[in-house]
Amino acid sequence: MLFCIFVFAVPAFLSAQSHNQQQGTIIRMRMTDCLGPQHGFMAAMSGRGKVEVGELCPEYVLIGDKVVYVISGKTSDQLIPLAEITRFRLQKNEMLIRIDDAAKESHFHIKAMVLRPEWDRNQMLEEAAASAMSSHHLDPAMMREEH
Repeated sequence: MLFCIFVFAVPAFLSAQSHNQQQGTIIRMRMTDCLGPQHGFMAAMSGRGKVEVGELCPEYVLIGDKVVYVISGKTSDQLIPLAEITRFRLQKNEMLIRIDDAAKESHFHIKAMVLRPEWDRNQMLEEAAASAMSSHHLDPAMMREEH
């Protein structure tokens, strides 16, 4: 009887675990000011979450199947490889990523989320605007001739 329960429970548990995991690709990284702790007073009292003034933390754009995330590391040493498939999960208001088979997951702030079709459309508009600006760029010699 116990064996039957185990046989039916394990696949359900593994299925729930795999649904919790998502995957995406990190396509962009830049260094930005570190975000302070979410609960500044409590973090200061406990001695956790101390961020040096002027410290830079990595900010990433992660493209998933349905959502594009902008995430930020909590410290300057939270580095994720670019252009590789990254497995992640969401917990409360954070993204958890296990980097290079580390012993535990790294926690990242979620700064923004946008649906993938909207993000794709915005990228196309930005590329069109950039190409229009470059094609309309006037040579300074031509501008002198016009005047």
